[in-house]
Amino acid sequence: MTIVKLDKKLAINPLKVSQTLGGVLALQGLFRAIPLVHGSQGCAAFIKALMTQHYREPVSIQTTALQEMNIIFGGERSTIEAMETILNKHHPSLMAVLSTGLTETAGDDLIGTIKNYLKTNEPNCFIFPVALPDFEGSLESGFQLTVEAMIRGLVEQQKFTLPMKKKQNQINLLAGSFLTAGDVMEIKKIIQSFGFSVITAPDISTSLTGSLQKGFSPLSQGGATREQLQGLFESEMTIVVGTSLEKSAQMLEAAAGIPYRLFPSLTGLKANDEFFSFLQSLSGKKGDSFYQWERDNLLDCILDSHFYFSGKKIVIGLEPDHLFSIVNVCKELGGTIDGLVSSFSAKVLSNMEEDIFIGDLDDLETMADNADLWISNSHGEKGADRKNVAFLPIGFPIFHQIGSSLFTSVGYRGTTNLIIKMSNLLM
Repeated sequence: MTIVKLDKKLAINPLKVSQTLGGVLALQGLFRAIPLVHGSQGCAAFIKALMTQHYREPVSIQTTALQEMNIIFGGERSTIEAMETILNKHHPSLMAVLSTGLTETAGDDLIGTIKNYLKTNEPNCFIFPVALPDFEGSLESGFQLTVEAMIRGLVEQQKFTLPMKKKQNQINLLAGSFLTAGDVMEIKKIIQSFGFSVITAPDISTSLTGSLQKGFSPLSQGGATREQLQGLFESEMTIVVGTSLEKSAQMLEAAAGIPYRLFPSLTGLKANDEFFSFLQSLSGKKGDSFYQWERDNLLDCILDSHFYFSGKKIVIGLEPDHLFSIVNVCKELGGTIDGLVSSFSAKVLSNMEEDIFIGDLDDLETMADNADLWISNSHGEKGADRKNVAFLPIGFPIFHQIGSSLFTSVGYRGTTNLIIKMSNLLM
């Protein structure tokens, strides 16, 4: 295994997405929350447009709307003014102030500004800053850093009451950024079927799924509540889906003595057998027989589809956690991995056997000369067309079809759905 960072002077058809967008996504999974993007108005406008195009739902976001003079003389005053306007007008339960490449390059001390503000003010709102320069990382790392900053802030608030008495059969679920709203809901249902109550943070399954709540709100209208976030410290176990959120689980373990179990992926037969075995061991229950039926369906689907995967070459361009997940299921089916590109180097990539290139979708296109299937976000579709390769849109953004946020590729049922999609393209 080798991780290769390509030495290019520019990105052509970028795979990388701004870290700040990842931070905004995390906030959508928290109830009555609002992300305040500390940067120019265009930064927030582009994020909102891209997310609305993908999810086809309202997206909670505000901006400090910095101008040239704010950058020259410092954006501290603009940050405080924007925060107080939001607090007085919208009364959010949570607010994350997210930096951008602009303010990070200018040298604004965002974290210091927020800390100083909270020393002299006591707003009825959980506020935390996150440094997210978009010249580093990508969507996944932005989501990861925001969740870590949230837990760090919660630990600071709860430090005089930790460790708390644990609630029996309560489990934390830390769901990675690569999971769709449908994926998160499926994982919650599986855990609950073993008799556990689940606190999911962030929880986009109840906020970016088209819930028909009446009336417009500038705040997120679903997700984990502030009370549920405080309840994270009372759980008996934390389940982490996606290696990027392992550090968040370690922070909970250090602060409240809550053990955790990491599942890098819940797509594929082996990954789900391990997940269900763990839940059976933890609960002492056999589990619903319905899931045995789903497993039988998956085995039959694998048997039917392996004829179409045998010898077929697949190229994939995704965020690190998502790449790991999709590669594993393709290998289970007998496919040949012919090219892999990811947006940045992450821990999970070092656990893979294949060579991975840190680059863009143009790099993936150069690998696709003999490919049979191309898997990436919608920005890769034209490249796949030029190479005359079957194209499967996965990841973020997907903007040429509806229902992407509801598609499920985890669990036995979700894996079956994914294999059917891929097999139909290879037939």
